[in-house]
Amino acid sequence: MLRLAVRLFALAALLVAPAVFAQTYPVKPIRLIVPFGAGGSTDILARTLGQRLGDALGQNVLVENRPGANTIIAYEATLNAPADGYTLLMEGFNGLVLNPNLYAKLPYDAENDFIAVGLVATSGFLVVVPTELPVRTLADFVAYARANPAKVTLASAGIGNSTHVAAEMFLSAVKLKLAHVPYKGSSAALPDLVNGRVQVMFDTPITSMPFVKSGKLRALAVSGAKRLAAMPDVPTIAELGYPGFNAGTYFSVAARKGTPPAIIERLSQEIRRISAGADLAATFAPQGIDMSPGSAEELAAMLKADRARFAKVIKDAGIAIEP
Repeated sequence: MLRLAVRLFALAALLVAPAVFAQTYPVKPIRLIVPFGAGGSTDILARTLGQRLGDALGQNVLVENRPGANTIIAYEATLNAPADGYTLLMEGFNGLVLNPNLYAKLPYDAENDFIAVGLVATSGFLVVVPTELPVRTLADFVAYARANPAKVTLASAGIGNSTHVAAEMFLSAVKLKLAHVPYKGSSAALPDLVNGRVQVMFDTPITSMPFVKSGKLRALAVSGAKRLAAMPDVPTIAELGYPGFNAGTYFSVAARKGTPPAIIERLSQEIRRISAGADLAATFAPQGIDMSPGSAEELAAMLKADRARFAKVIKDAGIAIEP
């Protein structure tokens, strides 16, 4: 009887400990790891979210930029930290959707090493061409590319980048093949696009909108599910005869698998509340970012569905990255 009582007491302690831990959480600063350098959309969004999350939780949220290796460095850093809710990751699409389909081997398991915390925002890409190219609509571009395949090349921010995959998804939908010219980021590609050395690019709104507004590039369409609030006259690809087309990206928060459920739920609730704020929507709409708060369960379902959806796009396009 004494042994049984000891075992029952130990079991009860194990069950109570996570709940008590969650009630006192957080008792120290939280790290929010960003897989990209300072100044980009993900970094700016992470710093805004981090400040407000810190205010809500009563602890500082420190943004840590860990760029490199197509987001893999940041995922490894998160995986190497304890599963205690004090290390979070701001990303999602590249590392948890695309990378598992691009690399034969990864130092992490996208499905089993991480747990979804919450969706923060979404963004479509702008389909942009030089203003000197003799096209004014997406249909014009497709017709021109079919008639002049040797004159049209696709630029991207890098092999396997989300903009590259989105472009290949569209090319598959219109049954068009274009030579691909990868660059080391959008900032490297845009000057060549403006000068007509390459003819089309799917790009993040924050980097290409200034060129569109100055008349150096023409925006033909938006690749996401919705028009951009900052460019309401630019239609979506879905509106232009390709129903259901959606190849944007999203910003989300994840944690290591094993983080106490009560902590995940608290973080998820706070992140949803912050992301739903009208002031944040107004702040990020001009950057082409649509605040789209979602629960941990909704994000998990989205990640699973998109891993399968983009697996076919990547396989059909023959995109692969050597480790």
